[in-house]
Amino acid sequence: MTRTQKISSGLLLTLATTAPAFAHTGHETVQNAFLAGLSHPLMGIDHLIAMVAMGYWASGFAGKQCKAMLAAFFALLIGGFSLGLAGFSFSFMETGIVLTSVITGLLIATRKNVTQGLAVSLAACFAMFHGFAHGLETAGSVPYLFASGFLVTSATLVAAGFAVSKLVSRSIPSANRVIGLVIAMMGVSLFSI
Repeated sequence: MTRTQKISSGLLLTLATTAPAFAHTGHETVQNAFLAGLSHPLMGIDHLIAMVAMGYWASGFAGKQCKAMLAAFFALLIGGFSLGLAGFSFSFMETGIVLTSVITGLLIATRKNVTQGLAVSLAACFAMFHGFAHGLETAGSVPYLFASGFLVTSATLVAAGFAVSKLVSRSIPSANRVIGLVIAMMGVSLFSI
């Protein structure tokens, strides 16, 4: 087994064995706001899968399109956070969060050429769902510290997905289909939680 295959297998095993979505519990203490933000995307498989999958998917696009997708993703992650913090909510938010993993996984598996506008729109929409959830869960916390923490971890997870995709694409490009399908199936499994 090559080094890339070992890294990819390790990442998939980590994703497959992460605890169920416990990320939606609220973060009450001021002292722990930043740490709560840092840990939040790691505590629920829904957020973990979505962040890694976004990086993995974005890596398949050319420079400007990739940058536009990631800029939109993080801008709407913050925008959704702000709206959630302000108390806005909408029906099917949790369903939307789960669907981000399913759809992103299928896009990775099929490697369909989508237009820049569609890719940026999907990335922004996915981020909005996750941002809302983060914003709604910061009641009693220091919002800017919590946001800083979850942005750092989210960016790290997106970068990890990006890096793994580049490694896989160089050594075993056919693995993209399997990895995408695994991500999509993990997303589907979240409907039962």
